[in-house]
Amino acid sequence: MDKNKIKKFAINARQHLRDTVEVKLAGLGITADKINNELPISTTDKKYYVDDNENNALTGAQIGWRRDIVNELRNRDYDNDPKTAFNDFVEEVAYTWFNRIIALRFMEVNNYLPSRVRVLTSEEGKAEPDIVDEAMEIEDDLGGYSDQEKELITNALTDKTPELMDQLYTMLFIKQCDALSEILPELFEKTRNYLKLLFTPHYDRGVIQDLINEIPESYFDVNEEGQVQIIGWLYQYYNTVPKENSFKKKKYQTDDIPPVTQLFTPDWIVRYMVENSLGRYWIDILYSKGDSRSEKEIAEDFGWKYYMPSSDKNEVQISDELAKKDVTDIKFVDPAMGSGHILVYAFEVFMQIYETQGYSDRDAASLIIKNNLYGLDIDTRAYQLSYFALLMKARQNDRRLFRRDHQVHLYDVPAIHYVVEDYQDLIADLGLNKEKTTKDLKKVLDIFKYGDDLGSIIKVDRDVDIDNLKKLTEMKEEPEQLNFLADSINKREQLSEVLNVAEVLRNKYDIAVTNPPYMGGRKMDASLKKYVQKNYPDAKADLFSVFMEKLMNLTTKIGYIGMITMHSWMFLSNFEKLRVKIQSHTIINMAHLGTRAFEDIGGEVVQTATFILQNHSRKNYIGSYERLVNYGSQDEKENAFLEIIKGSDQKDLYQVGQSNFYKIPNSPIAYWASQNLFKDFEKGTPLGQLVDAKQGLATADNKRFLRQWFEVQIDNISFSSRSIEESVESKKKWFPYNKGGAYRKWYGNYDYVVNWQNDGYEIRHFTDNRGKVRSRPQNTDSYFKPSITWSLITSSLFSMRYRLAGSIHDVSGMSLFYKDQDLKIIMGLMNTKVGQYLLSMLNPTINFQIGNIISVPFLASNYDNSREIIQNSIKLSEQDWDAFETSWDFKRSSLLTTNAATLQQAYNNWSQEASDRFNQLKSNEEELNKIFIDLYGLQDELTPEEDDKEVSVRKADQVRDIKAFLSYFIGCVFGRYSLDKDGLAYAGGDWNDFNYQTFIPNKDNIILLTDRQYFEDSRDIIVRLKEFLSKTFKPDHLSDNMNFIAQTLYPKKFEKGTSAEQIIRDYFLNDFYKDHSKIYQKRPIYWEFSSGRNKGFKALMYLHRYTPDQLAMVRHYLHDLQPAMNDLINVDQNLLDQETTASAKSKYRKTISTLNKQMAEMVKYDQILDHLSQNPVDLDLDDGVLVNHDKLQQHEKLLSKL
Repeated sequence: MDKNKIKKFAINARQHLRDTVEVKLAGLGITADKINNELPISTTDKKYYVDDNENNALTGAQIGWRRDIVNELRNRDYDNDPKTAFNDFVEEVAYTWFNRIIALRFMEVNNYLPSRVRVLTSEEGKAEPDIVDEAMEIEDDLGGYSDQEKELITNALTDKTPELMDQLYTMLFIKQCDALSEILPELFEKTRNYLKLLFTPHYDRGVIQDLINEIPESYFDVNEEGQVQIIGWLYQYYNTVPKENSFKKKKYQTDDIPPVTQLFTPDWIVRYMVENSLGRYWIDILYSKGDSRSEKEIAEDFGWKYYMPSSDKNEVQISDELAKKDVTDIKFVDPAMGSGHILVYAFEVFMQIYETQGYSDRDAASLIIKNNLYGLDIDTRAYQLSYFALLMKARQNDRRLFRRDHQVHLYDVPAIHYVVEDYQDLIADLGLNKEKTTKDLKKVLDIFKYGDDLGSIIKVDRDVDIDNLKKLTEMKEEPEQLNFLADSINKREQLSEVLNVAEVLRNKYDIAVTNPPYMGGRKMDASLKKYVQKNYPDAKADLFSVFMEKLMNLTTKIGYIGMITMHSWMFLSNFEKLRVKIQSHTIINMAHLGTRAFEDIGGEVVQTATFILQNHSRKNYIGSYERLVNYGSQDEKENAFLEIIKGSDQKDLYQVGQSNFYKIPNSPIAYWASQNLFKDFEKGTPLGQLVDAKQGLATADNKRFLRQWFEVQIDNISFSSRSIEESVESKKKWFPYNKGGAYRKWYGNYDYVVNWQNDGYEIRHFTDNRGKVRSRPQNTDSYFKPSITWSLITSSLFSMRYRLAGSIHDVSGMSLFYKDQDLKIIMGLMNTKVGQYLLSMLNPTINFQIGNIISVPFLASNYDNSREIIQNSIKLSEQDWDAFETSWDFKRSSLLTTNAATLQQAYNNWSQEASDRFNQLKSNEEELNKIFIDLYGLQDELTPEEDDKEVSVRKADQVRDIKAFLSYFIGCVFGRYSLDKDGLAYAGGDWNDFNYQTFIPNKDNIILLTDRQYFEDSRDIIVRLKEFLSKTFKPDHLSDNMNFIAQTLYPKKFEKGTSAEQIIRDYFLNDFYKDHSKIYQKRPIYWEFSSGRNKGFKALMYLHRYTPDQLAMVRHYLHDLQPAMNDLINVDQNLLDQETTASAKSKYRKTISTLNKQMAEMVKYDQILDHLSQNPVDLDLDDGVLVNHDKLQQHEKLLSKL
């Protein structure tokens, strides 16, 4: 099944249907902005709402239909929020027709339509669908025709004009939908008249034709690929755009909940959950009835491919209650059923069980619908599709299903807006106990007021007498009461829907299986969040965990729960109370999936586990856990699971009792931990007792208070403050800030500075518009102290670094401070495989909280042999960090640290140095791995060897390092660096000419970037580069060095004979600024002036040397360039006039054309420079690159984008 085809169709179909509905509404004078009144030209019989065009006039019943649409919109609060009401209405109409089209396609492909006549296509491949050609033959199936309809059929089939054929098909299509409302009322409810105004089905174009052409018929065929798969994928992909739009919101609204929480469950996971819950429950029943076969034998007899037998050490569960159970007594519920995937497979398993009990297929199908299956969902679309999918599955086994009454226990959780007072007359007329009935009714109405927000997590008070309340919904049909019924029918029907759902939610089930919605507490809207916090305090962190608790409440004591959820509940501290609750339940089985369990979701964020719980504690039960986290795709995980079942793979199977988990702090579900590891946790001292673990500063506005260190004036940064007192005395504004950062061990990630001037006065007094302080300066007593630190969020591997004294730490730069134990020894532990392994037990996510780190057990030992290795590792990492110019301790280019004769020799020297450092650090880390593996007794689980990717210092990279060399050269051109001085020579403050003797910076703080040489002086970048190379290496190797640079930058161009000068010139013109901006994380310090895409004028400027007369100087350079380019045009024109060959003439014409375009572009750019230079601005480095970059341009296009 090609998911891309399905996705493309569903997304386009939704948009097409919405567009169609909106166009139709606009033709009725109804938009998201207003509802037109009728125009003065209207008459009693003919209404105009848009213009006097006869095509837009409404007559007869259409006038009333439009009035119904207006009333519907007003009922949706159009008057107060027209855009939302309009959008919701359009969405509902669109998906109503979408669901019907999909259902008709499914039914016609499988020959399930009562008429046996296709509606969308022709079995014989004719242009018109069979319903058109056979219209007269199926009159009875469509409820009969009026005389007018018969006339239309005759005329259309005779004349076959497009207009008549469209009218005929629309009439037949709607009559078919209405006829199906008799057998599938929840999907094909009687077509409301106004729907006929808003969608016209066409068999030869639009959505129907796209469905036929783009989605193979086999996808719908139950004998091939069809059934719930196609319905589920269509539903998921139909929601693609609403889901994407909802994900952008900080908090979800009620209408956002269905799309953002819908995720189609892979088929093998559905089978795993159903077979290991319902299948296991039936095996328990068989054992209680005396069956002597093994679990594996029974499962194989049923063909349950994904059934995982329990450990042989477990006792067989037998009970008198189970022995008395008949298959008709088993109740199975999915409270978040989506498109019905789980329920449909549960139907299949029930069919297998019924067959073994002697039932016919027809009787079994009917009984399963009647007795066994229950489902709920918050989304009407999902409910309709589940209802359809389940009945289609039943129809597959019972051809007469549609001829019999069948009550399906699937429900759309409703919201009701009636209040108790609306039912007082009914209560009195029926003679019900007023006090009790009113009290119960109020409980129900109050909670179901938010039904479309809360869905299945609603708790229904067991004291409520639902049977009594149902009396309020009973319809009595005495003639004298007809008026009374007309007035009360709506509130009776709504209450009936609510009570049906309330009953389902209050019942107990033997099996509860679901893929619940995933939504963190911060994304919940107010009513949902409030309800969850009050009713599910132990599970409030996420909606999926709320559903875990809900299923525990729904299931009988000996019943089973099957779920697939995010795996965070197994480890994170905010789920600890939920894990405590699970102690009173039994984890029967778990397939730990990790990332990429859903083929539509990539990345490391969504990590899942699917599991089976029994709803009571079985003492000494040995659970089975299949570790599939290391398999990289949905298919690989499935195959690995099947290998475990076969017994071919035992390395990924863990069998362990739950009691072991409680030996580890916070009781994570660390099923893969060895006995030695459990002992380490029992013997070791938690790190929290040995060091102070503290979160740091939360500024509440990082854009305002943080800068990359290289953005600001270097003299305004204090690198030496060791306490708050010293920071105040320094009178500096900026201080190093530890914000976490990328994966890096031992040393580094010194990137940011924070405005902590005068003890953080501005941050401490940063308030919102109500005067409330927004920032949180936490644990200020630890500011500026040395620490070991890690990043809150990582890509995968954990890494810890030593942070020298002098920094303030952030909430994301988690830190440990000295108390009773050497910080570096602890860092040594945490940077080993042992540290990573211990953390994986406590929290195998990518989010490492302080609570995880302080729970790591530290074993007392003599660590003398480790200290020297750790110190050397810090030194090596520091050398690597400082070898690049984004370090504030950078000295000079790594290619200028030896007295090499050529640039290539310098690179080779650097390459050897970097390689030696890398290999030494890798050796250090492997030695530390061995030391700690031996200490913790984990030789059977871990080996000391490391992959290169785990070593976080850099090897040489010729392209990167030559570009870095050129960046250093640019720094020297502008005076940021000097060949006569290590480190920064100028980064704001006072300029000192004495620092520059060997290579003099450009006086005007400008260097031109041109595609050819126009000047012989410092304005030309290649002139300056040659001078630089002649100063840094032996002058007689200048050509070799230029060739080495060019060959590194663009080897193919060099091989084809392009000159080195041209290659390097092109790099500076086209790519240098992009590379510079990337290295400086889109906060470049060298800014690029650019006249536009023709590259007529380009130049670099150093931000820290900017003065208000800079733009006037840039304009002066532009004026110098213009005559030089004119001269070149004249030269090329003369050469063109002298040329005789066509190819040469073409070359010169192209060059002249390019130069003319550049000249024209420069004229316009000159106007911008003239305007801006007459209104010069001051730039304050403290404002940062983003602010200053915009400020200088004053809304003009002056500079290349960041």
